[in-house]
Parts: sequence; C-alpha cells; structure tokens
Amino acid sequence: MRGALLNRSGGYYKSANPITLNGAEMSSCPGESPTSFADRMALVTGGTGMVGGAISRLLMKRGDRVRVLVRRRSIAALELEALGAEIVFGDVTDIASVTAAVNGCTDVYHCAALVDPFHWDLDDFDRINVEGTRNVLNAALRSGVRRFLHLSSIAALGAEPGLRADEFTEPHGPWKPGYGRSKFESGELVIAAAGELHVVTVNPAIVFGPGDRHFVQLINAFVRGRIPIIAFADRPMPLVYVDDVARGSLLALERGESGQRYILAQPTVTIAEFFFELAAASGRRPPRVHLPDWLAIAGAWAWSFVSWARRKRSPVTSLRVLRIGSAKFDGGRASRELGLEYTAFPGAVAATVSKLLRSD
Repeated sequence: MRGALLNRSGGYYKSANPITLNGAEMSSCPGESPTSFADRMALVTGGTGMVGGAISRLLMKRGDRVRVLVRRRSIAALELEALGAEIVFGDVTDIASVTAAVNGCTDVYHCAALVDPFHWDLDDFDRINVEGTRNVLNAALRSGVRRFLHLSSIAALGAEPGLRADEFTEPHGPWKPGYGRSKFESGELVIAAAGELHVVTVNPAIVFGPGDRHFVQLINAFVRGRIPIIAFADRPMPLVYVDDVARGSLLALERGESGQRYILAQPTVTIAEFFFELAAASGRRPPRVHLPDWLAIAGAWAWSFVSWARRKRSPVTSLRVLRIGSAKFDGGRASRELGLEYTAFPGAVAATVSKLLRSD
C-alpha cells in the first residue's frame, strides 16, 4: 500500500474519421520509459456509458487489455466483451466489488457517475459521484495502480455565467447540492491523491455523439422536425465530440501533469449556430423563429414547476444563467500541452446525425 488512504472530509482540428491516438510511442507517465500497451491492464468504470465505452474501445484498439466494471449485463457490455474486454460485475458504491475489479490493473479510467439532470434524490449524487470516487481511489492506492484518470465535467468548475473559463477558474458563488457540487468534491479527492498516485482529471463540456442518452434527444427531436422554434439563440453552448473526449482522456493520462485538470471543449458556438449545423447535416431548414428572451425565460420557469410537480429535478438553475447563458470554456490547454486535435465541429455534427439516422 502506498501512503495513507483518502479520509472523509482554442485548439487544433481534424476530420471526423474513426478515432485514433496521436503518437504510438508515449511514456507511461512523465519521466518514465515507454511501456508496451499489451503489458497494461486498464480498468474502466462506467464503461457502458457513452464516454466510458468510447475510451474502452480506443484502449483496445491501441492494444491495451481492458477490464470494464458494470452493474448488470447489457447490450453495451456484450458488445465490449465481443471486442475483447473483460467484463466484471459490481458497483462503485460497493467497496468489495471495486477492490476486486481494481486488483491487477495498472491504469484506472474512472468514468462512472450519476449524470441525469432530472434525478430527484440529491443524496444520490454524493453517494455515487463523491463516495464512489473515494472507493475507486482507495482501491487504486491499495493495489498499486500506477495511473488514475478522473472523468469530471465543466460543471465541476462552477464558472460564472457569461465569462471565459479555463482550468484555473475559481468556483463562482456557493455550491448547490447536486451534480456540479458532487463533481467538484470528487475532483478535490483526486487532487488530494496526487502525492500518492499519478492522477489526472479531464473536464469535458457537453458531450455529444453516438451512444448519447441525454443530449441526443435534442438532436433527434430536431432531425424529426419537432423543433420549429428555438430560444436563447445567441447563448453560448459549450460542446465537445465524444471521440475527442476519448482521445483527450488517453492523452491526458499519457502526457498530462499529475494533479492537473484539462478542459475538453471545442470553440464555443451559439445555440443558433448549433442548430444551423444540425440543419446542414440533416437536410432540414434551420429554425426560423427565435423566441424573445422574456417569453423563453417564462417558459423555462413554467417547465421547472412542471418538473417539480412530477418529482423530477429541473435543469434550470438560476435566472442569471437564463439571462446570460453558460460560461465560455477554453479547451486550448489540451491542444497545447497534450496535442489533442479537436474534430472539426461540422464534421462531428454530421457524423452524429448520420449515425442517428442509420440506427432507425
């Protein structure tokens, strides 16, 4: 066992081709000699999710041995198993199953998290995202894992609406219970482990692409002709393509500095620009009607009341966010320091729409 365990307390572009990792020969950690990928065993938690699955597939394509921790058998798990992944059953909230899954692994990609913005029980965010991360970190420390990647989110930065945000942005205002706070606190656990383990955090923007279960609903609705009107057209929409998150995660663990975090975000587009690209990719006309802000804000609050009445958490967090919009997240550090080339935005949108239409 190494040390004490954790106590409670603008970038470059490429086309949207199949994902590959730039640079075949990279050191295991800064300062270490290159290690054969076949000598590595990577554990991926949350491997049946969109990002975890993309990371798992990319690792296997590179030649790593991959073990995926899943809660239950599913089509996604069977597909990864068919590609060569070892499937083990367990849950990040169960210490025994986490310990068994980590045993024998050299690397851990911790992607498991509760993300659902409508989830009602706020305690579940702390139980899964904070305590689950603690469990995986402690198991990694006990078993001698060399490297640990934490998949976080831009929500963990607590950035002030409307302003530019990077890896050194300080949280704006007090945290409210829920997803953002839980990812911030789990990120603090990871940073605290930097003295005992090579740990790196990536903070993706809103992830889109094949395999999405949340944001893709908006894309699907537009492709089906169900969004003739848009609101907040000039508001920033921080996005990142799933393949870029997978490549960025591998690059961060290979080239990133321990204890540091890297935002993964393409240059920010507005909501209107996003729908323009969707229209170009799907052959539909972009929405011509833009709701005035006062009407859109009233509608958003009405949606919040309906959500609460149905015991679903509303994603509307504050009137200021509605008025100003999201922060503008700078993903340039990942390009400069890791060598990540972001997929050109029109190509990423086109690839997502194409996959969505083929799946019908």
